[in-house]
Amino acid sequence: MSIPELCERIQDTWVSRTISESTWGYPIVGALHVLAIALFGLAVLIPHIRLHAWDLDTDVRWIRRIGMALVLTTGVLVFASGAARYYESTSFRIKMGLLVLMAVNALASRQHRYKFDSAVAMVLWAAMIFASRGIAFF
Repeated sequence: MSIPELCERIQDTWVSRTISESTWGYPIVGALHVLAIALFGLAVLIPHIRLHAWDLDTDVRWIRRIGMALVLTTGVLVFASGAARYYESTSFRIKMGLLVLMAVNALASRQHRYKFDSAVAMVLWAAMIFASRGIAFF
């Protein structure tokens, strides 16, 4: 089975049809995806955040884990709603490549190179946002 055929099969699942054919499915999942990206990005870019404002002493690692789980879940749902169209999108492919680079940067970051790694992360996040917007238009 080729990748385009697999994408067509994904698009034909009940979950994909439910999201793409309902009035509010895609906008809700898309909005949750953007919010999850913001949560995860905040946790990645500000490594020592503490939520004292809400009287929570939450470690940033939990925020990263929750954010990553939400990003992946909502991202899969958004992809499933139009898998064949996304697979053909150059902007989508660029976004996936940037996500791989972000993961490599996160895994390879070292304490003594924090400023450099943070700068790279910020550039990758900005590029990913532009690539994400490009999916809708190109």
